[in-house]
Amino acid sequence: MGGKREKGSITVFLSLICMLFLALICTAVESARVQGAKAQTANITGMGNFSVLGEFEKELLDDYEIFSLDGSYGKGSFSIDEVNSHLKTFLTCNTDPKEGIFSAACFDPWKLQLDDSSVKKYALLTDDSGEPFYQQAVDYIKANLGVEAAGLLMHYREDAEKVTKWQDEYEKRKQENESAMADAEKVRDEKIKQLESEAEAAGTEAALPQPTVRSNPLKEIAKLSRRSILDIVTGNKAVSGESVSTWSLPSHSWNRKGTMKIKRENTGIVSDAMFREYLLDYFPNYTDEDEEGKLAYQLEYILGGKNSDKSNLKYTVNRLLLIREGMNYLYCSGDGTMNSQAGALAFTLTGFLGIPALTEATKHALLLAWAYGESLIDLRILLDKGKVPLSKTAASWVLTLENMEYLSDILAGGVSGSGSGLEYRDYLRILLNLGGVGKQKMRALDMVQENLREKDVTSKFKAENCIVGIETETKWTIKPVFFSLAQAVMGIRGEDVRVTQKGSMLYE
Repeated sequence: MGGKREKGSITVFLSLICMLFLALICTAVESARVQGAKAQTANITGMGNFSVLGEFEKELLDDYEIFSLDGSYGKGSFSIDEVNSHLKTFLTCNTDPKEGIFSAACFDPWKLQLDDSSVKKYALLTDDSGEPFYQQAVDYIKANLGVEAAGLLMHYREDAEKVTKWQDEYEKRKQENESAMADAEKVRDEKIKQLESEAEAAGTEAALPQPTVRSNPLKEIAKLSRRSILDIVTGNKAVSGESVSTWSLPSHSWNRKGTMKIKRENTGIVSDAMFREYLLDYFPNYTDEDEEGKLAYQLEYILGGKNSDKSNLKYTVNRLLLIREGMNYLYCSGDGTMNSQAGALAFTLTGFLGIPALTEATKHALLLAWAYGESLIDLRILLDKGKVPLSKTAASWVLTLENMEYLSDILAGGVSGSGSGLEYRDYLRILLNLGGVGKQKMRALDMVQENLREKDVTSKFKAENCIVGIETETKWTIKPVFFSLAQAVMGIRGEDVRVTQKGSMLYE
């Protein structure tokens, strides 16, 4: 059988209808493409910001776990224009898919044109007294120690409060005793003058009363107080002679100010405790073996802020001496046996004068001197990497009243501790808790800057040049793609679409 051939045709009306539908479809596709292109500009802006901050300073991250972009790119001179140039390079690369090794196989449906890009605002590591540095340091400790460790760290804050209380009490008792001793000595001098006058009137030689013992521990303590405390407690060991020029450090300079505000996610005493733990972990102290960096005693610098290792160690030792004096006086003034011993010696030294006030003042002077002598021994132990409990007991007390006159020899020979208690590092933690975190942030940045400048690859590093966050603005033109048919059929003319995108990114 033969097939029947049919003729087909399309009318002009149907042709026009099809063209109209095609034009509408193209218009809808163009509208969807424009919306997608707008989303793409936001994506590219985000990728550009990420790429800019992706050029972080590797040495700073490796050594201190801190993210930051060197705004000078290793040249030492901050330039936001160079940051803008890097941003534009990254944006351009991500805008045009035809750039790169796969350009021949790429199809670009977005037809984007980058008109302008700029970093409108930026935050620096030194802003707000080093707050961005503080935030990152606390985040790092949280991630590694966990929040549950905060309770353990808070014990040291309680110790700091206890230390402060007894430091104040010790100073008060010391001043009161000095006043009482001065008054009693006036009475003694007056009595001696009276005896001399009576002897002169009688035409005889004054027979002044004499103590029944020759040794007086107060003379040994007075002799020690005239010596360098640092030499005594280090056993005359060599102390680092390194120093820095403080005028160029972040804590002493008018640092560049960022224009972008960052949120303070970490605040309060728990965050402060974690930040101080970070300082203890990343900055060496006198007892550490590792002495890399500009200064050997960097934690002591954070506490003292002096320009040399020796000055900072001296400052720290004096602070520790006050802590130990207060805590030792707390124990010996409350111990009945030690009070009895001090009272008996005071009576032996002064009782022959018959001045009870002088005897009582001498007793308290002996207790104060005893606490001071024990404190020197404590520091000698701590600086020899031993341990000293914060609160003493009879078992941990080292110095006897009889041995006080030989204290110089005891200190020179070295003393072994009880093997329990706090190490030098633990006492530094207490000192950090007694200080202001604001100064500690900036002094830590001083050390970060000086240490990195010791390396060839970061010899021009400056903390004030370190960018930790940016806010950017990009301007785009979206070219029409599917408007040719709509323009021919419907007279709709495609126009360029202008888009402005704002983005921000922060190291966290």
